[in-house]
Amino acid sequence: MQKFAFLVHLRSYAKDLGRVVPPLGWIPDSAYRYALRNRPLPPIVWSNVTLTKDSTEPEGYIIMLPYSGRQLLEQQKTMLPRVRQAMELAASKGAGIMGLGAFSSSITMGGKLIADNPHLSVTNGNAYTSVITHTKIVNLIKKVPGRPVVALVGATGSVGALVCLLLARHHAEADYILVARNERRLRKLADEMKTINDKVVSVVSMSMQEVIHADIVVLLTSSADCILHAGHLKANAIVLDDTQPRNSDPVLLKQRPDVTVIDGGLVKITHLKTNKIGRLGLPPGISFACLAETMLLAKAGYKGNFSIGNPTLDQAEFISELADRFAHLGFGIAPDHSFGMPL
Repeated sequence: MQKFAFLVHLRSYAKDLGRVVPPLGWIPDSAYRYALRNRPLPPIVWSNVTLTKDSTEPEGYIIMLPYSGRQLLEQQKTMLPRVRQAMELAASKGAGIMGLGAFSSSITMGGKLIADNPHLSVTNGNAYTSVITHTKIVNLIKKVPGRPVVALVGATGSVGALVCLLLARHHAEADYILVARNERRLRKLADEMKTINDKVVSVVSMSMQEVIHADIVVLLTSSADCILHAGHLKANAIVLDDTQPRNSDPVLLKQRPDVTVIDGGLVKITHLKTNKIGRLGLPPGISFACLAETMLLAKAGYKGNFSIGNPTLDQAEFISELADRFAHLGFGIAPDHSFGMPL
């Protein structure tokens, strides 16, 4: 096994810094963004990581870019050198591969802009995220009577497109609404699904209003804002939120107690340990699938970049095989959580 690193950033300054020093949570995010706009803060090792039962030495590291997700998106050109710094830091700790968490993937075009980095290999984690999300959707479909309607919001993105292709290949017992901003890409994706399986029934839309027809809503977007609102959902809808930072808000459950919101992309890793402060808002023994992909590749001693840009069906099959190989460590779907709390 080689060591790994996983790159993250603050979700919001107020929330995340307030966990460390409570008074820092009183300062609005806008003030932090203004103060840090032109300050080149270096990445830091946020946590050591182990995933085997008796490990006494770090098997990997969580590396933090000390900026919020919104700031990464607003200052992408400025943040790319910080990502490269993080890769140098990871290599200096002995890591052979680094995973890209949340918007660190977005600002590097899914790793394309740093794929030539000489320090270590890269993966964006989207292959295993797609596998876990697909499996979860299939399980939810089985629980809904009749032939449910599934809306995939952000369908043409790196994760969304592969989830759609996996659904077409393995399961067509639902009708699909593909939602994204680009109509041409949506229609191309719908045609690909039909080519894989001519029984697939799908419609495309550039409007969130179409989501109201869905029994199951899957959020797969890359956005810094919460975009799902109570008025978008039909009665008793199930929402699978596979976004980080999240595109749903806990207030949704108060506005719509009939709706169920499930945290997506979560993997159980039985003996996973991080520093308490470095848990990324997750319970012990639970990992994001993108982090789990990085761990699997490191555990297998994989050489070279893996998931760069849009992952493929072949990569989904390969990472699934690795998950089976290391199933004794967990690497399966985590129990259902909603906003970090067990359901």
